[in-house]
Amino acid sequence: MLKFQISVHAVGDSAEGMSVTFDQALAALKWFDRLFIEPDGSFVWTGATADGERWQVDGSLIDQGDCLAYVELKGTCPEEQIDQLLSALGWPEAGLVFQLQQRGALLDEAEFRRLASSAEGAI
Repeated sequence: MLKFQISVHAVGDSAEGMSVTFDQALAALKWFDRLFIEPDGSFVWTGATADGERWQVDGSLIDQGDCLAYVELKGTCPEEQIDQLLSALGWPEAGLVFQLQQRGALLDEAEFRRLASSAEGAI
């Protein structure tokens, strides 16, 4: 399980935003099982692993005119679910960077996954 409190941004110039629009991300997320999303982009996604361990991700799509500026995510989920969520944001074709909201540090995907799955707990 990954535990995290992060914001997800496009790699590169943040003024350009992400490779998907707010509406594209909203439309993609609407198809996820057990995900409830509001028109303003706030959402909650819940589920359970095969062994019954419950997980939940709370998030918010942050709009920036013609593109999606970034996405705020907080929760716990298996790697398969984070992959599915990131794919709705244009990953893996579009590079993403992960900002630790409490530390202000930027992480690449590998470092995010390493820290989020570590015994140190949530990042």
